[in-house]
Amino acid sequence: MQPSFIYAGLAMGILIKSSEVEGRAAGRSRALYYRDAAQASLEASWNSQWIDPTLAEAALILALFESSSHPEHTSQRASTAIGFLDSIIRALSLTFIDASDPTVSTFSRRSVPIVPRSSHSPHSSSSRYSSISPHSSPKESCSCRHFSHLTPSSPVTSGSPFPTDSQQMSYSWSATLGWDPSWSDAEVRKEEGRRVCWSALSLVSGYTAYCVMFQEKPLDLFLIDASNWKLLFPGEILARPSTSRSPNPSQRGSPSPKETIWALHCRSMLLWNSCLLLRDDTISHEERADLAWESWVEAGCIQDALDEHTCNVDTGLMYMCREFIYKYVSLTRLSVTQTLRRLVPSSEISSSMFNRKHAEEWLYYQDQLAKHVKSSIHHLGHPQGQFLTRRPWSGEWFAGQLATCLLLWSRDRSLLLALELAKSFLVPLDVLNCLWPCAESQARGQQLRERLDAACQSAGMQSPLPRDYTLPPILAR
Repeated sequence: MQPSFIYAGLAMGILIKSSEVEGRAAGRSRALYYRDAAQASLEASWNSQWIDPTLAEAALILALFESSSHPEHTSQRASTAIGFLDSIIRALSLTFIDASDPTVSTFSRRSVPIVPRSSHSPHSSSSRYSSISPHSSPKESCSCRHFSHLTPSSPVTSGSPFPTDSQQMSYSWSATLGWDPSWSDAEVRKEEGRRVCWSALSLVSGYTAYCVMFQEKPLDLFLIDASNWKLLFPGEILARPSTSRSPNPSQRGSPSPKETIWALHCRSMLLWNSCLLLRDDTISHEERADLAWESWVEAGCIQDALDEHTCNVDTGLMYMCREFIYKYVSLTRLSVTQTLRRLVPSSEISSSMFNRKHAEEWLYYQDQLAKHVKSSIHHLGHPQGQFLTRRPWSGEWFAGQLATCLLLWSRDRSLLLALELAKSFLVPLDVLNCLWPCAESQARGQQLRERLDAACQSAGMQSPLPRDYTLPPILAR
């Protein structure tokens, strides 16, 4: 085992418990000490060509650490750590573990990562562009719960800070894919490699989304290109009849192994990263139109597949799927619309692809989230507040949500709810910047506050309250 893996785990574990209501500055200083030890060990192993999967695991933890708010955090440090992780995974060819498997999904370079619907799917292509109602209910059962290891009454640990189901706002079943006890050591190592890669994709997707929100150019990463992925989706290997966790025949195919919530989450991330091609000035208008059209089709397929789920195994993962579909894919709508209308007859473009309802639905989900966040802020010293006090990486997410609200309003000045929602998101962002002091994060928060204040004045709305009026007593010092 790589020494850097041990040091990185210690660094991250200590940082998580070192907000201003727990370990404070002394804890963060200890975390940085172990971070430095992990980084030095990581670089020494890389330079000496001692490169193995545990080095990738160490790099993954360090990339998460550098993406979190801490005294030495900078965007440059975060992007460098992500780039190092990307290089290690590429050197180990971890994303090609299943290249010889005939069932693995593969994708062409500079194309949309499309996964064909399975033959049992009841959906027609005409449904793919329809909007998802916030109150829609799934129609069919699924077998996701069969593959998961459930921990009741534990905080949601997925990429989203909170679940969205109103009945599970504070706590949720947190579902992790199980491990088959019959697997050999070699099979376990392969599965570890798969999970490292998909976890890395989650981190990379958050990074690229942040870059888009703040108009920064992301690194040209190996993991962004879907053609570099020849890897079974999470849970696919567990669905095979040879495994002890495979569903019984009556469950098999509902959903297909490529349509479990874990697989859909990964597909939504691959789709999001492929949409970065739409921002590439080197591709032709015709190629961009094809990419745009195929992106909308695949987004609709993922939406349809999500609607089939009744498992509710991990509301956080389902939230993140919809987040990438509603938010990030929708943010490309302006360039997509312009491209398609230039090259495709307007009669062939579904009006629902580009209407205001997509933004309103995203705002609806975010409003439910914001209400819960507000209610939990005053419980920072209790378990209900651990979504903030033990998630030092959440600041970038809230900053991104606020920036998205401002972008939606700038494109449609009648969307005043977007500004109200932005004011709601500013409160937890201020709280996080107090919980996890970081000069760059605090400067970014101040810039967003100033942009929001200017937008509110332009719209004739009340400006956001000063930070001192919204901080809970435990932080008001």
